[in-house]
Amino acid sequence: MAVKVVHMGDSIAYGECASAPSRAYPLVAARAIAAERHTAVDTCVIAQPGWTSWNLAQAVSADPAAFTGADVALMFVGGDDLIQAGLATLNGGRLRRQLAEAYARYARNFDRIAGACQRQGIPLVCCTLYNPFPRSPIAVAAVSGLNQVIVQRAMARGIPVAPVDAWFAGREPLVIAGYRSGRLEDILRGGEAPVHPNDLGHRLIGLGLARYISPLAEARHRLGSTAVSHSRR
Repeated sequence: MAVKVVHMGDSIAYGECASAPSRAYPLVAARAIAAERHTAVDTCVIAQPGWTSWNLAQAVSADPAAFTGADVALMFVGGDDLIQAGLATLNGGRLRRQLAEAYARYARNFDRIAGACQRQGIPLVCCTLYNPFPRSPIAVAAVSGLNQVIVQRAMARGIPVAPVDAWFAGREPLVIAGYRSGRLEDILRGGEAPVHPNDLGHRLIGLGLARYISPLAEARHRLGSTAVSHSRR
């Protein structure tokens, strides 16, 4: 019986900086699950570059049919929430206040997305965020704060958390495309910002998530779930 997996997120889930669509983490995870379970895996990606948690919540609300027949859903979003908080400080906002507001918005959007999945009986896995700038204390604090929100909201709803931050910690130069010094100043040097996973980073995420998806899908199938169709959104 085929497995249907819905990946939700932003540019990372979309596959940014993977050398080919097949090397983006959703399809890496699909191949790993297919090899383990000896079954087809249908992958639906609901993601766009630049999406915040609010954008994702809107997309999920607008297209509930995307979840029809899904066995597992995964959420990996939040980097652009932090970027917007940072940009708001350029207009005179205080970073601490902007981050606090961003965390509160994220919590509300998390609950909207999780609620949509849970109302349809679809198991959800949420991902923590890795930090592409581990040598900048401001970035460390901002990402850590959002990850605390993710873990807290997930625990409140009984949702498993995939610790992507731990998978990347200490490996940033190897797994982030265009990694330079690991400082926020790298963004100012021109070229594409060094924030997305390279092929190795996508592989690390995909294989890690497959370990979460496979047992949840197996449990769904024992309950008689079915999976249909393949699309990318």
